[in-house]
Amino acid sequence: MLTLPKRFRVPQAFRHPSFLLLPVNPTQAVVEFVAMLREREQLHQLFRPEDVWPSAQFSLSQHEEDLAWQRSEFLAKRSFAYGLWSPDREPQFWGGVYLYPSVLPEVAVELFFWKVADAPLGDAELETELRVWLGKVWHWPEPCLPGREVPWAEWPGISYPW
Repeated sequence: MLTLPKRFRVPQAFRHPSFLLLPVNPTQAVVEFVAMLREREQLHQLFRPEDVWPSAQFSLSQHEEDLAWQRSEFLAKRSFAYGLWSPDREPQFWGGVYLYPSVLPEVAVELFFWKVADAPLGDAELETELRVWLGKVWHWPEPCLPGREVPWAEWPGISYPW
């Protein structure tokens, strides 16, 4: 379970000069679905090694169900999914950022993210800024990034149970 301060207000946005994070919303289903199909191979490594999600048969309606579940988790403060957008006046969808509880007691939060190949933002820059945001705003100074910071072969935990 994620530990949050008693009166903590979950951020409804993170505006950075290089990107924008907004909570997932069913209205973004189509644009996100198209991006996910283009980045399927990258996503197969996001939450666990050789994951089959999203499969070749993954449909828009399944994705809409996923977004509805992610939204309900967000509102219940159990896990948090954000869309990664360009900071432009008319934002372009760039990917996703996910904050999940860990089954490991020493890990406050598991951080996962993905982005489209043509996003003009490097993984290292995004990771650095997310770490700063999580430390300052969420009070999680040491998020764990399974599969990135800790290779999957060395990861002792189980990712959030879907």
